[in-house]
Amino acid sequence: MPKRLSKRLLTIASFVPKGAYLADVGSDHAWLPIHLVETGKIEWAQAIDNKVGPFMRMKENVAKSGAANHILCSLSDGITLLSQGVDTLAVCGMGGLLSCEILESHPEKLVNVSTIIMDPHRDLIAVRKRVSELGFHIEEEAMVYEDKVYYTIIKFVRGFPERPYTNNELAFGPYLLKHGEAIFDEWLSVQKNKVSKLLNAPNLPKERRDAYLAAYRAIAGQIQLRLENKDK
Repeated sequence: MPKRLSKRLLTIASFVPKGAYLADVGSDHAWLPIHLVETGKIEWAQAIDNKVGPFMRMKENVAKSGAANHILCSLSDGITLLSQGVDTLAVCGMGGLLSCEILESHPEKLVNVSTIIMDPHRDLIAVRKRVSELGFHIEEEAMVYEDKVYYTIIKFVRGFPERPYTNNELAFGPYLLKHGEAIFDEWLSVQKNKVSKLLNAPNLPKERRDAYLAAYRAIAGQIQLRLENKDK
């Protein structure tokens, strides 16, 4: 068995459908596919990394695990060498724009993919918008606080959204807006304080001030709305 998974990886693992053929892009140590195969949630996986060091590390970890015959290790740029049978992608541990570029660079590789799981470190608006434009919609989201970082995990499934996501849904997450728990409220408060500090910076250009002010009002509006809903 691999070392105990972090809360972030455990949440990602919970989003993987049972019996899926998973490709873990940017797999690094390959802890996620090893855990999923060894616990019996999935039978087959592909671990992908584009750097020689992490690739050698994951090959060694897979070889030492009880999943050695069930995980294909690939030294590949993104999904270039994606196995044909893969139906679930985990594109995690990287920036949002890079995650989108990986998917958009080879749309033909997504034909058999029905689930995409992502935890973009930034650019969440772009991720929700661009992945939905590829023909996927958000089924579930979760927020995890670990090592002083708030992680947003998003599960996309095949099929365009019934309607385009609103600006608030792109910014905060359609699922989190409806089902977000206490940690989501904490995150909103942290974001409000961050934007407030940016607004108080000296000599701020008008264009940037207007953008920060719009963000501040949107966050404050969501906080107020959630407080009102709790009082009902």
